[in-house]
Amino acid sequence: MGRESVTARVSTLKGLNAGVYYTEQLPSYYLDAGEPRGVWFGDAAMSLGLVGVVDDGAFVNVIGGLDPTGSLVLGRRHGEESVRAFDVTFSAPKSVSVLWGLGDDATRVEVLAAHDAAVAAAMGWIERHATTRLRIDGQVCVVDAEGITTALFRQHTSRSGDPQLHTHAVIANRVLAPDGRFLALDARYLKFDQRTVSAVYHAGLEAELTQRLGVVWEAPVHGISELAHVPVGLRAEFSLRSLDVEERLKVKLARFGQSLGREPTPRERWRLEREAVVDSRPPKPDAKPARLAREEWAAISRSAGVEPAELVREVLGQQRAPHITPSTFAQWLSGLWWRWGRSSRRGARRSCCVSWPPTSTVRSRCPRRSSSASSSTSPRRSRAIC
Repeated sequence: MGRESVTARVSTLKGLNAGVYYTEQLPSYYLDAGEPRGVWFGDAAMSLGLVGVVDDGAFVNVIGGLDPTGSLVLGRRHGEESVRAFDVTFSAPKSVSVLWGLGDDATRVEVLAAHDAAVAAAMGWIERHATTRLRIDGQVCVVDAEGITTALFRQHTSRSGDPQLHTHAVIANRVLAPDGRFLALDARYLKFDQRTVSAVYHAGLEAELTQRLGVVWEAPVHGISELAHVPVGLRAEFSLRSLDVEERLKVKLARFGQSLGREPTPRERWRLEREAVVDSRPPKPDAKPARLAREEWAAISRSAGVEPAELVREVLGQQRAPHITPSTFAQWLSGLWWRWGRSSRRGARRSCCVSWPPTSTVRSRCPRRSSSASSSTSPRRSRAIC
């Protein structure tokens, strides 16, 4: 298995306080007036009347397996240690966060819009591939879910105070089944396809920023591209949190080798990386006004020899992406999809991201897991695998 990086990571949320964390312990470290704490996403959310800005009480109820009012149980009642939700965290590449942090008002608006559109595209992919399990004629079958309930919490900085654009997509562990019941999400596919979800997000972000701001991209490293013309040294100046994690990971890898006399497997290394993130997590910083944070970032950039306004001019307006219509994209994707063998279709999904169009067209264009190419543009159809 290669060392392919991801910009979307899935975490399992258990316990009684899983929802409370996002309403009480996930404050924005970057205060910007008028920005909502979170927004709802998903067909199941709409069926529950959840649209627009997230209400804290409704969120805690839904994560707890209840309807938004807290008066009805959705499916089987959760136990104390039940899985309540899954947090899919989408993180922009550091160069994108630096552009957002140092850019003018117009640039920041476009970067945020591109990130939000890429998150929406990736979440659309997740919803289209979401499944649950139920019993049909005595057999446990995997069936397509009819929708998910998700709260999207966009954050702007790391715990170290660096610009770090990311969104927590908290998916409730209750999905709408074809028979109208709310059942547990079959999360095996969600976790197995983390790299695919990451590729969908990153491809959408590339397409959106290229279309909106005319940026160009460096060659991908471990599957992730950075913006051209954002110096590596400047990225490092705004990567204190990443450096802390890397130092902690080095210690863990050295200890692993000394104890077992071998290198960790990819899965073992992944677990060590997750442990390093938790172990190196600093205390939450105090929130600060957006204007003050941007002034501090500009000062850091100048101390590194980079004038923010000149950097933005260098990054923007380098190219414009060609316009791709939904019909031409669907034809291209169908041909690519069936040229790959069945065992490589996950790779095909990642490959199709190379020429991803703006996300106004992509959310409905990626085929379902085993549907035909001709049905990739058709409405959702329920499907069962027993």
